Amino acid sequence: MRSAKIQPNVISYNAAISSCQKGGQWLQALCLFHAMPEASLAADTITFNSAISSCAKCGQWEQALSLFQTMQATVQPDVISFSAAISSCEKGLKWQLALNLLQMMPAMKVTPNVISFNAVISSCEKGNQWQQALSVFNIMAKAEVQPTVISFDAAISACEKAWLWQQALGLLQSMQMETVQPDVISFNAAISACEKSGQWQQALCLFEAMPEVELSPDIISYSAVISSCEKVGLWQEALGLLEAMCTMRMPKSQTLENLASFLTPGFGAALSACQKARQWQQALCLFDAMIVETIPLDAISFNAAISACDKAGQWQQALSLFESMSHKEIQPDVFSFSAAISSCGNSGQWQRALFLFQTMPHAKVQRNTVSFLVAISSCEKASSLH
Repeated sequence: MRSAKIQPNVISYNAAISSCQKGGQWLQALCLFHAMPEASLAADTITFNSAISSCAKCGQWEQALSLFQTMQATVQPDVISFSAAISSCEKGLKWQLALNLLQMMPAMKVTPNVISFNAVISSCEKGNQWQQALSVFNIMAKAEVQPTVISFDAAISACEKAWLWQQALGLLQSMQMETVQPDVISFNAAISACEKSGQWQQALCLFEAMPEVELSPDIISYSAVISSCEKVGLWQEALGLLEAMCTMRMPKSQTLENLASFLTPGFGAALSACQKARQWQQALCLFDAMIVETIPLDAISFNAAISACDKAGQWQQALSLFESMSHKEIQPDVFSFSAAISSCGNSGQWQRALFLFQTMPHAKVQRNTVSFLVAISSCEKASSLH
């Protein structure tokens, strides 16, 4: 513009900063913002809003709040300014700051909108502040601001993290009263809340209700309901759900590597369900399937497989699995050690059991009551043989 002898004005800068914001170029947006005084131009509300939003979008919460503070000294913030600043706090996991900003709005004669409330609820949810999240959700209703699916999802997720399955179900049901269509996230959060609280029947009911509202369960839905079955020993149901999960259509946007990692929790839960039900052959078949399908193994998968070998009296296979954890760069935990010690002890291999027990401190694994008990039991069984 300058080469054409056209002097840029505030509107030109605002358009450029907004373009940077939409393109995720927060540094470029800040450079343009700070260049305005050199051009003898004063930033207006639109300028500040675009710059704050640019920083918020890229997770630069400190920069966003610094701009917001500067704004207060020169220009009256509006609801967009506050919402952008609150969103930056949400991304920066600063729920207290998000709440403070919401509380500031009435004093500055700015009325919060649905975006402001949603950002605060999400911020509290991510900060594991379920009480604050539900409080803001209720304030939203009193302010006669219509909640959206984002509002409900954040509130239900807050309940899920706090194992409040009844509150989660209540919110899901109230969506119908508010004529808000639930999405997969709504159901997943409610199913997970039931799963964590041991409410497997409720979890299954929610899962089966998804097609009724024209929603297709995703990997997270399946993993949560499989885990719910695992907790109460429903190994056959868990296997059936796992099979259905593996045959479902996967999103084209997902890479094979990402999909494999998403399948890990479902396989791990099904494997654990088989192990708890003493279906050791099914458990080991699942473990082998994970290897064949290149599904990432974790400590939970190994622990379940080792425990399955223990119940089957296969101490050599249990030890082989335990030792292979280090080859897979998976750190054995106290459950891994306890299962391996138990397997050796139950098969009369008390020296091996004692050796594993003694190596726990070297592996930086804290011994617990179970590890002491299985080690003592191994020694007692050995003495009874002599």
